[in-house]
Amino acid sequence: MLALVLMAATIEVRRDGPQVTLEQARAMAPAALGDALLAPGHPPIVEASVGPEGMAPPSAPGMPVTSEIRLFTSARTAARAGFCEKTLVTVTLAPVMRIGRDVPPARAQAVASTTLYRWAPRIDGRLSCEGRRDDFFALDAALGERSFAVIRALATVRPNRVRTIGIDDQDARSMRDYVRSHPTEAVGLPAEAVTPITDGRIALARFPISSITMIGRYGRGWNDRVLSDSDLRDKTGRALEAVTIFAGGVWAAGVVLDGDTITTIRFVKAIPPPF
Repeated sequence: MLALVLMAATIEVRRDGPQVTLEQARAMAPAALGDALLAPGHPPIVEASVGPEGMAPPSAPGMPVTSEIRLFTSARTAARAGFCEKTLVTVTLAPVMRIGRDVPPARAQAVASTTLYRWAPRIDGRLSCEGRRDDFFALDAALGERSFAVIRALATVRPNRVRTIGIDDQDARSMRDYVRSHPTEAVGLPAEAVTPITDGRIALARFPISSITMIGRYGRGWNDRVLSDSDLRDKTGRALEAVTIFAGGVWAAGVVLDGDTITTIRFVKAIPPPF
């Protein structure tokens, strides 16, 4: 019943809310920030991300500054079996002009919502829905609802039924080489951090499937380091479906399917570019 109430809740900006700076927003607890920016009746807010993300360039000199604050609702069971979901609420503040180097406070002006999903782990036989925002993914425009079937197939696959499961553990290899040159840095590091995974079945067992941040159609570019051309076709030369999954900050997986059957999984464990 609670999940239905949360899903039905209308999320709008609070028109009479206070003006805030990004510094003030960062200092506020997520729940209090949600109350300041959103109209009463909004779902509970459990996490927030304030200001620019990634490589976004700053506003040009002499132009208004428009800031974003991202709020994340508490998680709930999704209609798709095995999945949970939460809502990403992106609040845009009214544009303001800089005063010197400072950005003045602004009131919430607009809001947009996106549903995020997570393959939920089971604890004592029950789904454990809640997680950090990086444990959830948004549906890819091209892959869409197919995402759920692919993740479900990966979560339930039997390793002995898969033609190839490979692992390239660049992350652990680079850490191992680093601590060999800097032994004092190894203090407190778990053995797993400096022991490369070489067995695909172990990689499958350790893959953080409940922390998927992106799933989409496989494409060339950085992804061409995951799957080979021969992975993408069957013995007759017929093209197979392939998807790319990023999870847990350092994991990438290229998954090849023939219908709903997984034929190939190749994992790469490495910090992705541009880092």
